[in-house]
Amino acid sequence: MSSSSSSRSSSPSRSFGSSTPTVAAPRSPRSASSPLDFFLQAVDNQETRGGADFLRAQSNVYDQIFRTFFDIGCDCPHTHEQNESEQAHTLKERVAHLQRFLPPLADVFGENGSYDPRAYFPQWKRFLSSQPIEPLSFQKTQATLSQSSVTIMRQWDIDSIWLGAKDLAAIRAPNDFHLSFLPHFSLNLSTDQVIQPHGLDLANTRHIPLGSFNTRSVRFSVFVFFPESSRDFRSMTSASSNALSLERQKDFYDKIIIPAAYETISDPSRQEIPRTFDIAYAKSRSYQEKPAMGRWSAEDENRSFRLAYTLPAQHLRRFWRLAVVKANELRVPTRRGEAIAYFQHPRLLFQAHDLKNTFAKPSLHETLSYFEETVLKDLNPGHLDIRSCWIDIGIRDIVTDPRSPDLGGGEPYTLLWKSQCNRHAHKRLLDIAPDASLVATHFRSFLLRDTGTLTSKIKRTRSSNLGHPESRQLGIPRAKAYSSNKELFAVMFSNYALFSSGSLPLLAFDDERIQDLASMAQDRQRVYNRQLNRTSLLRAWEANKRHLRAISNPEALTNYGLRKEVTFRLDTVLTMWDRGLFDPVRNPQTGPLSLAVPLRPDADEHYPFWIVPTSDINALIFTQAARLILPLDHLFQEASLSPVDQLHNENPAETSIRQVLAFYTAQLFCRLLIFNFQSEREYNHDKWIWRPSWRVQVQQGVFNERRGLGLEDPIGSCGMLWIPGAQVDWRYGHLALETLTQLYISRSPLQARLASQANVQALTTTQITVEFFLQEWLQEARRAFDEGRDNEGRELADRVIKLSTEEIARAYNQHLLSKMHSYWERVRISLGRNTLSTLSRLRQAHEDSAAETSQVVTAQTIWQIYLEAWPLYSAALSDIVEDSDMPNELPCWKTTRKYLPPNDGWSEFVFRHLFGRDHPPKWNRIHFLQVYQTFKNFWSIISESAGTFDDHLKRRIGSCIMVTFNSDQTKEVGTNHARETWYHGKPTFFQIQYWAPYFSPPQHNRHIRLGTSSLGQHHSEQLSSDMAPNVLTARDFQRTERKAHEDWLRVMIHTNELSSASQQIVNQHCRRALRNMILLAGPTWSRDKDRLDYIIPWKLEAGRSREHVEKDTFRVPIPPASALRDFPIRLSQPTILLPTRQNIMGLLDTIRSFQGLTPGLIQRLRWVRRQLHNSGEEYDIRVYLEAKKEAAEDGIPRYSSLLQEFLSQTEPPEWRVETEDADELESDSELDAFESDESEIDDDDDDDDILALSSGFGGLL
Repeated sequence: MSSSSSSRSSSPSRSFGSSTPTVAAPRSPRSASSPLDFFLQAVDNQETRGGADFLRAQSNVYDQIFRTFFDIGCDCPHTHEQNESEQAHTLKERVAHLQRFLPPLADVFGENGSYDPRAYFPQWKRFLSSQPIEPLSFQKTQATLSQSSVTIMRQWDIDSIWLGAKDLAAIRAPNDFHLSFLPHFSLNLSTDQVIQPHGLDLANTRHIPLGSFNTRSVRFSVFVFFPESSRDFRSMTSASSNALSLERQKDFYDKIIIPAAYETISDPSRQEIPRTFDIAYAKSRSYQEKPAMGRWSAEDENRSFRLAYTLPAQHLRRFWRLAVVKANELRVPTRRGEAIAYFQHPRLLFQAHDLKNTFAKPSLHETLSYFEETVLKDLNPGHLDIRSCWIDIGIRDIVTDPRSPDLGGGEPYTLLWKSQCNRHAHKRLLDIAPDASLVATHFRSFLLRDTGTLTSKIKRTRSSNLGHPESRQLGIPRAKAYSSNKELFAVMFSNYALFSSGSLPLLAFDDERIQDLASMAQDRQRVYNRQLNRTSLLRAWEANKRHLRAISNPEALTNYGLRKEVTFRLDTVLTMWDRGLFDPVRNPQTGPLSLAVPLRPDADEHYPFWIVPTSDINALIFTQAARLILPLDHLFQEASLSPVDQLHNENPAETSIRQVLAFYTAQLFCRLLIFNFQSEREYNHDKWIWRPSWRVQVQQGVFNERRGLGLEDPIGSCGMLWIPGAQVDWRYGHLALETLTQLYISRSPLQARLASQANVQALTTTQITVEFFLQEWLQEARRAFDEGRDNEGRELADRVIKLSTEEIARAYNQHLLSKMHSYWERVRISLGRNTLSTLSRLRQAHEDSAAETSQVVTAQTIWQIYLEAWPLYSAALSDIVEDSDMPNELPCWKTTRKYLPPNDGWSEFVFRHLFGRDHPPKWNRIHFLQVYQTFKNFWSIISESAGTFDDHLKRRIGSCIMVTFNSDQTKEVGTNHARETWYHGKPTFFQIQYWAPYFSPPQHNRHIRLGTSSLGQHHSEQLSSDMAPNVLTARDFQRTERKAHEDWLRVMIHTNELSSASQQIVNQHCRRALRNMILLAGPTWSRDKDRLDYIIPWKLEAGRSREHVEKDTFRVPIPPASALRDFPIRLSQPTILLPTRQNIMGLLDTIRSFQGLTPGLIQRLRWVRRQLHNSGEEYDIRVYLEAKKEAAEDGIPRYSSLLQEFLSQTEPPEWRVETEDADELESDSELDAFESDESEIDDDDDDDDILALSSGFGGLL
């Protein structure tokens, strides 16, 4: 051991904590002889006025950071440790306590079938909720060890290097540059960076990996950034959004890189470079040239990385300068025809990472010396922007036994940072450089209160920050402190963690429900992807357990140390080194360290880390994992049981409800399992786990309060995770209904969409709840038929068929709108999302269709969507399309030659078209057909008594599905793209073909008489009670409807334009719109042709069976030629404006909103409202589906109201709160032991054993 090390070992732990800077030796005149000299000369040459003073001031700040942040001791009050109760559990005692209620860990982590999780169901509450009175104590664990002290040794290192280069000539010979083609976008810098080389926001500036080069010991990746490609600060921070598209890559390589290379690189190097981008692309996809090859095979694996070509160092200067010239000259055309300098002013960045072991040395001086010899020596500083160069300097402290030099000697120890000391370390950093405005993020480790990690970094802003080359702020951009035992739980890929898949909780569902969720997540557009099923999920679950089984081996133990790391400016570090500030003799705080640290320190000794046996901390972590994995194994096993093994339920839908409850429970346990193996900060999407409540501002002074589980409280009180007993129904093994009905589960961005609370709730309310009601009614109907109560049975069967019909229709309507959305998105992608907006009418229609009282999609809905879409599309193609008025060809309505009168009834047509085909179509697995088949199967238990499901459905479905796609056996969405038609060459969205009916006024309304008691009393006394009404023919109705639709457009759509017209014009249009709409509304009574005395809405029932009414009322359009020649009373166009209560009352309200209406018109409005108000009820022509709402309101008496409330929740629950004090609740629920000092905005949508009891599910809850 060196003398400096010896003296350091015997010194007090805080001997390096002095904030007094060491006086450096005066700088002697420099002769350019060493790499350091060259770099310091570049620093002098590139610094602007005042640069020397800034470097001196920054050096003083850095010196204090080296003395305080890297000090092995801590001077915080550590009152938590001093006041700790003597009655506490050590880690080993806590493990022993928990393992009394668990099977052996080897069984829990074993292969499927290694143990029966159901046997341990009675123990759940004991190992999850029944916390002992003794808190968990790291201090007691450390104090009860047999040794009196351990020896800590330190190594210094450099972990990351960031070099902003002016030119590739910064690479000195003989280190050649390797030019790459078609790099994968995942190589891009995809996370927020605290430094800004060249003044760039790295993660939000488009860039591409250009290639790589090697110095003596380090491989550098070379990136090219394009500052002019996007000036939008709000661009997403992800690798795919800041990468170049294939089109832009082709421009980059074909017009810049390849020409520059061929003009500056000599043979034979030049001959290897692909002559065009297309050649490079073909080489990269050559595996496709073999049949049935979807990727590189094992023997070809290396070839996929061979698209790298050597450019000799002596040519790099000319090559890059010519590339810059070509990049500045190149103009890239946009979709609007503009030419932009997309590649102008390219910037270079050299980056190397994960170099800790490469530069690990006992002192910082030795580390920098090796850095000089192996990196700086191979670079030309004159071609670097020195102010854009940064390095991460760090230390690693680890327990070692100087008496046992062999690697296997001594008991392994793990060092863990103390949470309280991390907060103090951040405070010290703020004291040293208050202008840096560092923000701390504290990470809790392994679900434990007293250990965690720290990241302090500058807050990202739109303007330049401390990481900018022009910045003169003093301080550091980032500092980190973390424990090295994270390596035990790490996997090969940095973005992956044990049990981190958001899909694993889906194992609580059976395959059928997983399929339903997947279909729901795809907006019901596409068929189910069979790759996501229980088999694949179970394989993933078992693979995670296999990994856990391997690392939990109690014999595989080692020492784990601590690390601290700080990001420094390279120019300042080199200046300090040159001034002797890292001399280990004069400044031992940066020198070797070997220190005996007592396990029971005196009152004046304090260290910021715990020292515990690796075996003890590992045993606790793995035991905590077992207490979560065991319940998960149980929940997953329950979902896989066959119906024979499950409890026989009176209502079969109870199984699905149980699975929903189990899923939410599994979602919690899986998320906690992830936390158990890593250090995790509190993300917004995890607040539902940690906080009892929190608020999100929706507008000024108005907040939504959301409620969570508040699991932070038990961790804070006893040192580790326990679940409060009231939050779980321990009898049946799931989160309590009282909890679930108030729980807001934010969706994690890493969570599969189909596993989100919103998606599960959508499935619950739209399918599981409906099945629940249907199965209950069907069971009651079967009993009624069996007991001879046929009338009661038929009433229940009618409720079943009504709800089934409406929910099948809801599924189809949503499917149709989602398909339209996907086709519109294709148009947006082709023209640019910024160029073409979303369709508000389409979005509104989708929301209306998904509402509890669902609105039927009609021809009017489709027409209005296209009315909005066409002008937007025209504006995006303003140089091509001159007329923005919607063409008559839109929408593309179909007519039939096959279903001619009298077989042109709309309802039977819809049934045959969608559900009753002779042979299943290729699109037979789409969700709405699965819903149909499910309900049809349910019905089978009463089909002998109530008739077939299809016979009932075909008579009703037409009133609920009013628009369909033109589908055939192979294609679900038919299009018109024939040549010589308007549609040819248009986007598919405008080519879609639709079927919609026309309205044929029910002629049986001629038999209605005013004397009928069901009619109102508002008719004139001068009208005879037996007077017959006037009933329009279908053709008269359509002529009037066309006029009414034109007026309706002026009043309802172009309201603002009409409001600005003269009062005379306003009254004229409103009067005409009102008159035509009245004529459409229903049968009318008049004493003479110029006077209308009475009107009622159309009566579709009128004492006749509904199946005949449907056929009379709505019909399928036939071709115009057939209509004129053979069927003059039939029509060839659908009805756009139906006389629904929604349309009529909406028109009345809008007319009434205009200013300057004449008294006569106002009087007429009042008269019409009295005539057609219908007591607020819908007319017989319905546009709302209300059966599900009615069923939910009626409920099922034998089930608890709490369960029915849970089943009816359509959205995560939250409560509106109005307050002037926005911070009151947030501060009350602020987490003491686990918090982030960052100011965050919640941008959620910017992750059971049911025992065989004889009482049935209703009795359970």
